[in-house]
Amino acid sequence: MADNRSYIKISVFYSEGQKTISSNNISALDDRIILRGEDFDLVPHKSIVDVAGYLKDGVVFMSGRITLSTTSQVNLDIIKTDNKQERRTYLKVKADLKTKLLRAYSKGKRKRSYRIDEVIQTRDISLGGIAFFSNRTLLKKQMITIDFNSIKPGFIAKAEILRKERGPFAGFRFKYGCRFLDVGGEEERVLCEFVFKKQLENHRKLTLMQDDMN
Repeated sequence: MADNRSYIKISVFYSEGQKTISSNNISALDDRIILRGEDFDLVPHKSIVDVAGYLKDGVVFMSGRITLSTTSQVNLDIIKTDNKQERRTYLKVKADLKTKLLRAYSKGKRKRSYRIDEVIQTRDISLGGIAFFSNRTLLKKQMITIDFNSIKPGFIAKAEILRKERGPFAGFRFKYGCRFLDVGGEEERVLCEFVFKKQLENHRKLTLMQDDMN
């Protein structure tokens, strides 16, 4: 169950209204978790929720049942726990996200960059990297910066291009695959939360499509 792990932060996701409750003030014992904080959204008693527990070396995904929900405290019982996802074992989800390619660095010159400021479209994203479509000609091993302000205000990620494919791809000339560089702990948790929510959203869309076909 909760396994008494030393969580840095726990996020609770409730599908109705897309509510998210996060806290780093955590008490965990066996299969019971208590979160304390301020201005929490209220979740109906006994609701089944998705839970992400962030550790220093990875993340654990769980399912839980709400036993108490107030604006300052949430209690839940864990009813299912997946294996820990190590930092090097990256979840990847499809994500149609409009964002910007801000700058690129001259190849082999980490301190010399030039401004781009062009819209790109993401194909998928993980804790370790991103694939995106662009009309800009870039090179393998080139470093770039990408604006993730829509995920977290002020979040600008540096990445290295690992793969390049020539299109066309829905109006774009190229598809690039990149790995993130020097992403800090808080940004990593923000990315993890975004990826997990997107994974749930994609799963629900697929379930609705399957229900419509039946």
